[in-house]
Amino acid sequence: MSPCYHSPKTGSHPETEHMPTSILSPSILAAALLLSPAASQGTALNDEAPGIGASRETPPSKATAQDIEIDPLAVTPEMRAFVDQRVPRSQSRQVRLLALQDAIFDPDDGLGVTYGSFATNTAADTFLEGSGNCLSFTLLFVALAQHLDLEAYFVEVNEVTGWSQQGDLGLNHWHMYAEVELDNGVERVDFLSWSERRYRSRRRITEARARAHYHSNIGAEKLTAGDPRQALAHFQRSLELDPSFSPAKVNMAVAYRRLGQPDKAAAGLLEVLDAKPGNTVAAANLASLYLAEGRQDDAKKWLAQREAFLNRNPFHHFRLGMRALQADEPLQARKHFKRAITRQPDEAIFFEQLAAAHSRLGEVRKARSNLRRAWRLTYDPERRELLENRLRESSSRLADGP
Repeated sequence: MSPCYHSPKTGSHPETEHMPTSILSPSILAAALLLSPAASQGTALNDEAPGIGASRETPPSKATAQDIEIDPLAVTPEMRAFVDQRVPRSQSRQVRLLALQDAIFDPDDGLGVTYGSFATNTAADTFLEGSGNCLSFTLLFVALAQHLDLEAYFVEVNEVTGWSQQGDLGLNHWHMYAEVELDNGVERVDFLSWSERRYRSRRRITEARARAHYHSNIGAEKLTAGDPRQALAHFQRSLELDPSFSPAKVNMAVAYRRLGQPDKAAAGLLEVLDAKPGNTVAAANLASLYLAEGRQDDAKKWLAQREAFLNRNPFHHFRLGMRALQADEPLQARKHFKRAITRQPDEAIFFEQLAAAHSRLGEVRKARSNLRRAWRLTYDPERRELLENRLRESSSRLADGP
């Protein structure tokens, strides 16, 4: 799911008893499996998760033709009427762009669109819901901009901007934004708060590829929801739109593995690696698949890329920290949680568990400091209340200390 490959933090605990079995790569959305990135995420199958390579119980569902043929850039009559009322077509491109941005973001006289949805929406659904991830927003913006005769384009950021975990699926998050050609240059329209950052690798993409991102993200969401059959249909549609879209190919391999078809999964991953030997998401998935099947010799070629990929993944270090805590090794746990935070410093659960490690070591003040940081990064009300209770308990411990 890409992703805006940056999903909102909820403070929820990822599954820690399993390593990710797959690495999904969504498109430009706010979620990413450790598959391959379609502007969102990637999925790497992991040898330590139980039952990998075996078929899993999945609902006998099938994506409908309507789901697959949907145009994520379609503009409804309501959308046209809304924007035509607020944006003067007779004005310059610069004025139209500013008016369109006001119409989208103004909470009083506009849509008041906010970033805060894990799911990938079409432009029409983002318009109705007033919320979405970066892919959803960019679909909405480009669709409305083009309706206003603005030259708007999708820009794909080819770097991981965040990581997360859904059960035993690891997700890497990618990003997408829009550019508009104006009389005096190019204006960037980026949904995320850190939009002033400089991206190392980015490029304009076609609308077909943007649609491929959409279906790859939807497929990743279906996969994390435990429905690999529907996921597979969306990945196939993604590749129909853009046959060169490697994230969808990697994610498709994860779906095949979920469906108990490891040979098809391996063949798809090898196809990606033949074209791009440096695709670490594909290599990590392939190494994990081979290891799960006991094919150590076949895995050897890809293990170095797998380890490099895992080392960059903050949730890999988080899982190592959790294991160390469970083994009553708080010093090791502290080291791994700090490494996770270095790689992704805005994840509440990392600070919460670092606080647990400090507490085990008798470092009460440091534990309290990290609990506060976890609280600031947590948006779920129930989780915040739990953290507040722990902060009160730590205050009592300090008061009772020597």
